[in-house]
Amino acid sequence: MTSPPADVPDIPPSLAARPHDARRGLPIPPVNIHPDPTGGGSHVDFTTINTITSTRLAVERRCSLCGEPMGYWVAFLGGPRAAELMRYADPPGHPECMTAALSLCPHLAIGRHRRARADRPGAGIIPPGSHGDKPDRYLLGITRTYQTRFIPEHGFTVYLPAPFKTVRAHVYGPDGRLRPATDTR
Repeated sequence: MTSPPADVPDIPPSLAARPHDARRGLPIPPVNIHPDPTGGGSHVDFTTINTITSTRLAVERRCSLCGEPMGYWVAFLGGPRAAELMRYADPPGHPECMTAALSLCPHLAIGRHRRARADRPGAGIIPPGSHGDKPDRYLLGITRTYQTRFIPEHGFTVYLPAPFKTVRAHVYGPDGRLRPATDTR
């Protein structure tokens, strides 16, 4: 594992302490570590969330990105529709870790970055009911509490936050990079 590149923004210490991906130099969240199908250890897949790990971390009130216990505030990151429905496919995390993900994760940070084609091995699975389209903005909602619901017929977990105390909007600028918007509440 290597260290993060020099041009990476400030990373919370708990996230910086994670193992790093050798190719990208990015911290590897625990939810992106998957058991090897051959039974020989594990592998990293940034395109898919390990539902067993993410559900366990959420139930234990641990950050999905760094794995450490979350304090009073927790954050959810998603598009406007997720915020409208107050229903998230991605698990919660520390507000600082989720803020770092906005610039670290290429899929989030770069407007033209697309997920791998579904027919490519390791491309991930789009959750049931999702359309897979990338939103034009991401909202970082901060709340105190949430519920975790496992949907057994889909093998999928949904996260239901309490009403947000704060919502920070991030939009793609003319350069195609995600940046804070002015319509934050």
